[in-house]
Amino acid sequence: MLVKEVCTDMDNFYIYTAKECFPNARITIDYFHVIAWGLQQMQSVRTILQTIHSKKFEVKQLLQKPIHKLTEDEFNKLQPCFNTFPEVKRAWKIIHQLRKVYYQKNWKKAESQLRKVIWLCEQSGISEMLSLAKTLRRRKAHILNYYISKATNAKTEALHSRFETVKRQHCGIRNIERFAKRLMFSLLPFSVLSDIFAQTVY
Repeated sequence: MLVKEVCTDMDNFYIYTAKECFPNARITIDYFHVIAWGLQQMQSVRTILQTIHSKKFEVKQLLQKPIHKLTEDEFNKLQPCFNTFPEVKRAWKIIHQLRKVYYQKNWKKAESQLRKVIWLCEQSGISEMLSLAKTLRRRKAHILNYYISKATNAKTEALHSRFETVKRQHCGIRNIERFAKRLMFSLLPFSVLSDIFAQTVY
């Protein structure tokens, strides 16, 4: 079967492997990982500044939320951090602009928005944002490939998360066959499980 597209995260290893194994496939970087990388860089700005100035603000989770999902009370809770560390506010605004790359109607508008984000990062004077700009510029084509097919590996990530949960619950893998069966069982749709339990009851 011809592989036409590979959706992956931003790790160089996976991208190079995909190119090596599927030279004719289109490489698309999953949008979740693009945003996650931006958020990680922003949080690094906050963590470093808090450590340097010995001031801590419990705003990590609030900074992760998209602006339009923040309540007025949550937005107000961010202000002390923003007032103390203007760099965090600038980085936070940049990440909001990065999210908007995926709000666009087509490739052309997304490309324009991505160029804006890179420019904002470069003008910010924040080392973490400068690093983000380099990554976005280097992976620009792969990021914008999302607008060709809207491919995402969300289902794969969800499956991996489910496997990790099973692994933790297994408390160490001693019986490989039993562990494999538990993994296969976790893949069954809820409708199939309902039928199994119904047959057991009756």
